[in-house]
Amino acid sequence: MSQRKIVSPTVLNDWLTNEIRKVDGCHECELTWKYRLRHPEQHEGCNWSGLTLRLGEDADIHVATEAAAKIEVHAFELFNLEDSPPPLPQATAMKLEVTMQRRMLYTPVFHLDANLVNARQKLEAVNQLEKWRDDGVICLAMAGAAHAEAQAGVGGNAQARMRKAASHIFTINDAGEAKEDDSYTTVKKILWGDGAINDNQVNDVEVVCEAIKWHAILVTKDGGSKKQPGGILGNREELLRRCCVGIYRPEEAVEYIRSKISERDDFNAQVAALSGKPAPEGTGKD
Repeated sequence: MSQRKIVSPTVLNDWLTNEIRKVDGCHECELTWKYRLRHPEQHEGCNWSGLTLRLGEDADIHVATEAAAKIEVHAFELFNLEDSPPPLPQATAMKLEVTMQRRMLYTPVFHLDANLVNARQKLEAVNQLEKWRDDGVICLAMAGAAHAEAQAGVGGNAQARMRKAASHIFTINDAGEAKEDDSYTTVKKILWGDGAINDNQVNDVEVVCEAIKWHAILVTKDGGSKKQPGGILGNREELLRRCCVGIYRPEEAVEYIRSKISERDDFNAQVAALSGKPAPEGTGKD
């Protein structure tokens, strides 16, 4: 991960708001950071978290929240807050009602690639992702293109892969529509250049494009290795920069989710201590 830029709270808020206003239908929305973290080392070094979204008069709440989630992933990669921000204005004497956060995290959907079907349950990180899905902590699905690939029944473990893939929900993306979209051309060029590509390479492009369409975080083990330095993981920084799509290895996705669980539990514990109300089910257990 590249070095984060140190910015003031005002600069970060301006950047977040400018990004949300680039989205169609969100031209009057405001997006601001929520709170500073006391233990950045527990959150991949990022010292702030959470966003507050204020909708414009005619904004579509679903479009705006999906865009905000995608911007959040990008901003965490880019910025840290300066150590000594200017003092904030005193809060007014109005009574504030603070609601504890629900068990399901406010994160994007996590898309599993076909290479992580985990038919034999030997991938510890994927087992953890599936447990969090079953416990209602995250939304874990397969990209439709990856689901179709896993269901194709190729290889010695084909039947087990097909059964496991059938247990996953999956998003739907029309392949013909995807190829007409600008993102398809961009992703194809980033991954494979301008030449012709084979069926497996086409699948990789479609999986990434589907993550872009659904504002999902793609979890894969494709590329970024000595044997295959390129591929999806090997080009993820360029994909993030040009397409704003987050791509993690399964172990990285687990660490990211654990940091979000820690933030949720810390917040709920503070609210419980101040209000005297019990923390929600799952606090300290996920």
